[in-house]
Amino acid sequence: MNKTEDEVVRLTAECLTRYWKRDYTFIFSHCAPKIVWISARQDEYLLTLDEVRENLETNCAAIPSCHLQHAEFQVAASCSELYVITGKYLVTTDPEEKFFLSAQQRCTFVWENTGNGLQISHIHISNPIGELKIAEDEAFPDTMGKMASHYMKEEILRLTSDRKLSVCDVNGSLIFLQLSDVMFISALGKETVVRTLTDCIFAKNSIKELAQQTQDCFVMTHRSYLVNPQYITAIRRYAITMRDGTELPVPRKKYDEIRRQILSV
Repeated sequence: MNKTEDEVVRLTAECLTRYWKRDYTFIFSHCAPKIVWISARQDEYLLTLDEVRENLETNCAAIPSCHLQHAEFQVAASCSELYVITGKYLVTTDPEEKFFLSAQQRCTFVWENTGNGLQISHIHISNPIGELKIAEDEAFPDTMGKMASHYMKEEILRLTSDRKLSVCDVNGSLIFLQLSDVMFISALGKETVVRTLTDCIFAKNSIKELAQQTQDCFVMTHRSYLVNPQYITAIRRYAITMRDGTELPVPRKKYDEIRRQILSV
């Protein structure tokens, strides 16, 4: 991407980020005098700048404070005066809100390079079919979609699981770890390294020993790696990416089998 394309992608992300923090002024300041706004609600098909302002003010007063997760934006088309940005992201309520909701959204922003700088001439926001149900008078859903439900169940499991992993560290001390806190275990010769999001523990246990303790909820993605699937953020040929950005290899011959195991767990 060139510098202008980079800037348009950045502006798109900032518009959405600020909007879900209930600040509509930033996105409105970049709207062109002639703008089309099409959003998830049935009545949000707006053709004038005044309608867009009123809509933004109303929605920002009604929605909870949220943040974007797993956001991806890309330049779908561009020329010297026009830029089309598409994206997808997860909108999740902030921890301080009194309730939890999470929903997928997709967007299209059309930016024009005018004499007044980059301005938005078209915005289209949509939700996957069946994921969100928004009543006609709602600015934010009060029902939980499938992805939100799945996310909440994972968090409950992570916070309430009392299963422990017992390891013997290099000093001979016996350590008990919350199994849900362990991200992955890697072999180091005949010993192992146990990785959590915040720590790295060198253990005298073999990976075979630890596999016996985790056999129903971890996956042996490689003979040297034992992985907790809840911390996997991406699967591709022939590697998996963990939440902290670590990439672990997956054997080519066993890729399909291991992928099925990860998804089933």
